[in-house]
Amino acid sequence: MKSVKHYFLNNVLLHIPSRRCRWFVYSKFFKSLGVNSSLLMGITVLKPENIIIGRNSVVNNGVLLDGRGGNLIIGENVDIAIDVKVWTLQHDINSHQHTTIGKDVIIEQNVWIASNAIILPGITIGEGAVVAAGAVVTKDVAPYTVVAGVPAKMVSRRTEDLNYTLNY
Repeated sequence: MKSVKHYFLNNVLLHIPSRRCRWFVYSKFFKSLGVNSSLLMGITVLKPENIIIGRNSVVNNGVLLDGRGGNLIIGENVDIAIDVKVWTLQHDINSHQHTTIGKDVIIEQNVWIASNAIILPGITIGEGAVVAAGAVVTKDVAPYTVVAGVPAKMVSRRTEDLNYTLNY
């Protein structure tokens, strides 16, 4: 049954051309989906019942949201750009049985995650932070910082005077 649900969600529902219809249907699958959030066509969602998305957030096409290893909590006014991967589950590199390790991921409000970034399990991205394009986040990101690179490191600070509401 899970594979049918997964197939239906990722290959049928996520390709509905109406943003409002997608939001309505997603709201039945996700743990919580905030008002005015926008999930664009062509995303992949794994175990949506562990995913919370706050108000006015946007998830662009090609994004992978993984809820298999724990909760994935995305705050309000979060912009997740094209082809970002957010993982809550990974393999234990020291396991003789190739076991998995799951950890929650928390993305606080007013965060911008640029294209092709990868967020690994157990990460918290602080309020107002920016993850640059192509960055691989292996450690928590402090609020209002900009991180870039592989692995991601702080490159600058962002203004703390953020006053916007995303509306896609």
